[in-house]
Amino acid sequence: MKLSNYLSLLFILVLLAGCNPKEVPADIQEQLDSIATAMVPQHAESLCDVAMVMEKDGSLTVKGETNLPVAKEEILAMLGRSGYSYNDSITLLPDTSVVKSPWGLVSVSVCNVRTRPSHAAEMATQALMGTPVKILNKRGGWLLIQMPDSYIGWTDDPVIELTDDELNNWKKSDRLIYMEHTGVITDNNGQTVSDAVFGMIVQKTGEKGYSYMVKFPDGREGQVKKTEVADFRKWAENVEPDADKMIKFARLFLGSPYLWGGTSTKSVDCSGFVKTIYYSGGIILRRDASGQYKYGLERSIEIPCDSLAPGDLLFFGRVRDGKKSITHTGMYIGDTEFIHSSRLVRINSFDSTRTNYSEYLLDILQGAKRIIGVAPGEGMERVSQHSWYF
Repeated sequence: MKLSNYLSLLFILVLLAGCNPKEVPADIQEQLDSIATAMVPQHAESLCDVAMVMEKDGSLTVKGETNLPVAKEEILAMLGRSGYSYNDSITLLPDTSVVKSPWGLVSVSVCNVRTRPSHAAEMATQALMGTPVKILNKRGGWLLIQMPDSYIGWTDDPVIELTDDELNNWKKSDRLIYMEHTGVITDNNGQTVSDAVFGMIVQKTGEKGYSYMVKFPDGREGQVKKTEVADFRKWAENVEPDADKMIKFARLFLGSPYLWGGTSTKSVDCSGFVKTIYYSGGIILRRDASGQYKYGLERSIEIPCDSLAPGDLLFFGRVRDGKKSITHTGMYIGDTEFIHSSRLVRINSFDSTRTNYSEYLLDILQGAKRIIGVAPGEGMERVSQHSWYF
């Protein structure tokens, strides 16, 4: 190789080496990861999507987004103690540069919420018409929203954006909750304005004979039979999680297809199913089975059924690295049987003499929790006590 070519190659290699980014010190990265994990044990209920890069001048730039002010404070405090100079590029959500109205109301019967702002992304959950949501960010026609159960995801379904005052006016308005499993809301000519599912909320604007006149969050109007709805405030203040009533309601789902992310009477996944059942009793559960397992009164499963009562939640999964990994849930309905959504909503039994016995589910049963009779609070909040509704 000619000397000139060799020197040129050497120069390029030196140049490339100088362009290689320096790595963030391992101990600093470990501390950042530790803060994010501690702050967001349930990834879909809070955001702390933050990363660091080492700049050429030896300073650190921390960038990303979080909806937890305390997380940002801890990260910056950690960097302040590290001895490195740093640049703060963490966006605290809601991002006020793009979000001008911090609240929203879902205006379709069932709103699909995804893990990313893309139709190709998996569906994470759903929200019903009239559900109040926090708007955290916007991107290409998509909204990043947080729901009353703390779950966070992206949607491009119709959500009406509201100011604080507009949300307060909605909370003071005369609202109705749809109480049937499914149905329709029609116009004065009997034409369908929207399908209806249990739990959706609309405003009452008047009444006509056997019907109430109603308005949707997006301004559409229609009418609904009085027998199919209840006054939302009275319902929320008086409803209780009654096992017999919830089991009767749960049985209406039998044969319904499983839908990953489904949380409505149209289709449900396992945790969406028990969440919907308990919502009929006025309780807001966490969205995922693993999140639901954190709350309630622990019940023994050494001899299944002996210590269980109808309405208790059952949790299934495996033990990995000494920790329970909860992947499935259902509700005990008594007499060794439980109802759950697995391929379709079905009833199985822990009794090996029965035709609906499931040895597999008995084998992976990891725990049971009682919600009925337990004081409401985090993870099992009463609708009537949730500040987004009242």
